[in-house]
Parts: sequence; C-alpha cells; structure tokens
Amino acid sequence: MTTMTDRGADLRELAADVAEEPVVADAWLAKSFTDRVLVVTVEPDAELPDGIREQLAAHGLRGANEVYDSDGPDPSAMGTAGEGRRHRFVDVRTRGEYQSYVVD
Repeated sequence: MTTMTDRGADLRELAADVAEEPVVADAWLAKSFTDRVLVVTVEPDAELPDGIREQLAAHGLRGANEVYDSDGPDPSAMGTAGEGRRHRFVDVRTRGEYQSYVVD
C-alpha cells in the first residue's frame, strides 16, 4: 500500500523527470486545500507535449481544468506565468485526502 508520504516522494521524482524535458522550464509539486498538484511551466513559445501529458496521466495526474470542471483552453492550461506557459495537473489517486488547512 502506498502511503501519502510515498506518493508525495513519487510525485516529486516525477516532477524532476518532467523538468528535464527540453521544452519544460520548470516542474514542481504543490498543494491546494485538499489536493496535490503538479505544476509544469513550458517555454514561452512551446506547447506541452502530448508525451508529457500521457506520462502524467499514467501516474494518476489529470488536467486541473478537467478535474475541477473549469473552463480553460485545454484540460491543464492555466495561462502564462513570467516567461512561460503554466499547466497544472491534479493527483486524482489521492484527491481530497490531503488536508493542509482545517476550517471550523
């Protein structure tokens, strides 16, 4: 059984692998209120390669626009950030299990 800690380590390793791709400016694991999110920034004139999207899907990550049923230009795009285009992917294997804040 994979623990939340193991899953986090696996996703950080995946982010490091994705960051090595030539069109990727940066990739890292972030946290929302209840979810882990892998953020990928591609170079300004580049598109996110389908191979990266497929690699992330194989690891249980889906585009945030798709998961959160948001309008967006594609399932993962969240616009430009600095000098790149940013995409975010939600860890659907542990969606809703992460708790970063407790609100009464």
